This record gives sequence, C-alpha cells and structure tokens, in this order.
Amino acid sequence: MKAIRIMMFLALVSGGAVSCTFSLQKKAEADFQRVDAFVRQQEFTTAMELLDSMARWNNSDYGIVGETLRRKNAIASEYHQQAVTQKTSLLNILQAQVQPLARDFRFTPGEAGMPGIYEHKRQTVESSWNRTYLKITLNETGEVWLTSHFYGKSWIDHVALRVYDSGNYVVSDTIPMDDPWNRKVEDLGDKWETIEFREGTDAGIMAFIADNYLKSLKVRFNGKSFHYIVLESYDKEAIRKGWELAQLLKEMDGLRQSIEQHQKELKQLGTAAGA
Repeated sequence: MKAIRIMMFLALVSGGAVSCTFSLQKKAEADFQRVDAFVRQQEFTTAMELLDSMARWNNSDYGIVGETLRRKNAIASEYHQQAVTQKTSLLNILQAQVQPLARDFRFTPGEAGMPGIYEHKRQTVESSWNRTYLKITLNETGEVWLTSHFYGKSWIDHVALRVYDSGNYVVSDTIPMDDPWNRKVEDLGDKWETIEFREGTDAGIMAFIADNYLKSLKVRFNGKSFHYIVLESYDKEAIRKGWELAQLLKEMDGLRQSIEQHQKELKQLGTAAGA
C-alpha cells in the first residue's frame, strides 16, 4: 500500500511538472507572437526589451533562451540604428533647451581632456571677489557643485551651511578645515574662505534654492563663529538656472554615451557582415 501511495505521489508531481512546463511554453509562444508584432510595427526597442525579459523568465529552458538570442541577432542592426536616430533626435531637443539657459553663463573649455566649466556671469571672480555669497558651478557633463564664498576682515573658519526660510531649512554636510575643498586666503588684511561642496555634500541646498528662489532665503555660515546673509535675487536666479542647466547637460551626456555605444555595436555588426 505504501509503495502504491508513493507511485501516485510521483505521478502527481510529474504531471504537475509537465503541466507547468506546458504552461510556460504556451506563454513563451504568445510572447514570441508579441515580439513579431513589435517588429512588424518597427518598435525594435520594445521588441528587444521583451526578448531580454523572456530570457530572464525562462533561463532554465535552453530552447526558449536560444530562440530569444536568435531573434535578437536578427533585429540587432535595426534596433541599434533606431536607437541612434531616436536618441539623436532627443539630444537635439535638449540642446535647444540648453541654449537660452547657457547664455547667462560663461563657458571655459577644459584642458587635457577635462570637461569645460560653466559659471554664471553674475558670479565670476571679477564681479564678486569682495562679497559673501553662494555660487553654483557646473561642467559640460552635468556635474554640479556649490561653493560658499566668505569675505571679511576676521576669520570665521566655517565648515558648513544652513539655508533657511521660516520653518524650512537645509543643512550641508560638514567639510573640515583640513579638507582640500575647504580653503583660506589672506591678503593685506582681507580674508577669504571658500568651500566647494562636491559630490552631493551640499545635501540638497542647490535644489532647495532652485525650488524656493522667489522666497527671502537666508544663509548661516557655520564655523568657530557664525555669519549671516540674505541671498541676493541674482544669486538665487543663478543657482536656479545653473541647477536646471546641469540636469539637461547630464541627460545629454548620458544620451551621447548611449549613442556612442550603439554606434560601436553597429560597427561590429557591419564588420561581421562584411567578413
């Protein structure tokens, strides 16, 4: 009796496995039909994405995985060409959005392969050497950072910032006095302190200013002693525009890298076809 029960159990398990396999195969057949429809509509990116998903869903079924690879290879050239065309079109749209923003910035080309730098025309060294303010700087890849500039006759040794309006505020990370981005200069009794808040150490201050640029924002320079300023309207506007410009440049840089990769794939496909 025990042997009979074991055999019945094995039969049920085996039947369940067969049923499951059959169900997966039916779904795969339906998904392949969807792929064919996308290809007929020349939606090659969508077709590729579905084929990639199918390979993950059926990674233990070598037959289905092999068929997804065959179909990917069959549409690879059209897929990469369409991606280049679409991303180039989007790149042109973003470039048109960048141009009016960039007019307010001075661009300095980079040296030795380094990206060029944008700084707002109202925040250059020549126009702002003798004042205390916050400056935004960005490069052509969309990397963006905030710099605090303190000018006075006595050191405050500031290491952080607090930007606020009523109950809303943001506090930067602390940049110690011995950090290379925290600098001090003195000349004939004039004292300058600058901190470059890079790699997100502004802790959201730039975005906060960009979102609240119409408000009367105050800044507290935190150090051995405190110093307070009310942000000038043109500094808030410079940070708002710089923040927006940086997001566009970052997206454009990502598109250029993606286009370059698709072009490399097309070149490899062309070499293989010509071999």
